[in-house]
Formats: sequence, C-alpha cells, structure tokens
Amino acid sequence: MAKTITEYISLGEDYHKVKKIYSINIFYFDIGRGEDYLYHGQNHFIGIHTKDQLVVNTKERSVIVSKLSPEIFPEYILIRTNKFDKIAVTPLEEWMDYLKRGTIRPDTMTPGLGEAREKLRYYSMTPEDRYAYDEHLNAVMIQNDVLDSAKLEGYLEGLAESRAENKEKGKAKGLAKGETEANLENAKKMKAMGIDLEMIRQITGITL
Repeated sequence: MAKTITEYISLGEDYHKVKKIYSINIFYFDIGRGEDYLYHGQNHFIGIHTKDQLVVNTKERSVIVSKLSPEIFPEYILIRTNKFDKIAVTPLEEWMDYLKRGTIRPDTMTPGLGEAREKLRYYSMTPEDRYAYDEHLNAVMIQNDVLDSAKLEGYLEGLAESRAENKEKGKAKGLAKGETEANLENAKKMKAMGIDLEMIRQITGITL
C-alpha cells in the first residue's frame, strides 16, 4: 500500500494531494466476527447489508490496515467469501458466487463475468491446446493487420486516382472555356469586318 501511495504523490507534496485509494481485499478464511460478507471502511468496517461492525482478528488487522498517515487512510473493501451462502440473483451476488465457487451462470449479463468465463476456459485448457489457441489468435491478428494495410493502401490509391482525375477534368474544362472565349472574340472581329453571320457561325461555331 505504501508503494501505491508513493506512485501518486510527488516529492515534497502535501498528503491532501494524494489521489483517493481503494483497497479491495478478498478473503477465503475467517478474519473476524461479523455477519455480512461485504464490509467497507477505513479503521472500522461496517457491513454493506447488515450494518454491523466487523471485529477483525488482531493478526489479520495488522495485515489489512496499513500504518499510514491518518490524512491518507485508504478506504478498504473486505470481501468474505466464506460468509456468502445466498442464491446469486444480483450482479454483486453473481460475483460473490464466482469468487467463492468459481461458477458463472451461462445466461449472465453481469459486467466482467463474461470475460471471466473466457479466462476460465482458457486456463482450463491443456498446455498444448492453449499454445494452439494462442497461435490461432496470432494468425488472426496478423491477418487483420494485413487486411487493414490493404484497405489503407486501396484508400490512398483511390484518393490519388480521384485527385488526378479531377485535375484532368479541371484542365479539360479550362481548355474548353478558353477555346470558347477565343472563338467568341474571333466571331466579334469577323462581324466588325462585315463578314456574313452564317459564314462566321460555320468558321467559329458561334452564333451572333
């Protein structure tokens, strides 16, 4: 815990600048007298459901509560798996059931338990199956990287082609506009010279 504190405070800073720290402790043995399976507090631990105070054994208390400045007492959450004996209904109870028995309901919607189930399946594999699974994941990741690279290259090529095409269209449009303006100017000059309008149209394509 002390190491965690030092990671959140710079040398010479005041204690009140330390970020709030929560210490979550999961116990699979009896740590004292109390009716609840979930307690919260700093020096005194109160049951979340029963509101009773947990009387921690002297030996366990020295392990749980760090000797830090009273200004930066962490908040402790004590999970007593041995005191949980309910049928899991709520998300919290599903987590307690998992922590105590290692079971997860197949239809669970509790955040995190789906991922935990996948981890259980993974670590229940034989070393050979785990290696094959890891190799499969690596192959999929490499394939995805290749596809992403190909998509990016295709996008960039398409963008370059589009720009080149637009540039050519712009040039063609500019040339056509210039040619039309030149023909119009020539037609005006021919008219001023008294040339027949039909003759002007045939030569320049401009109707005056």
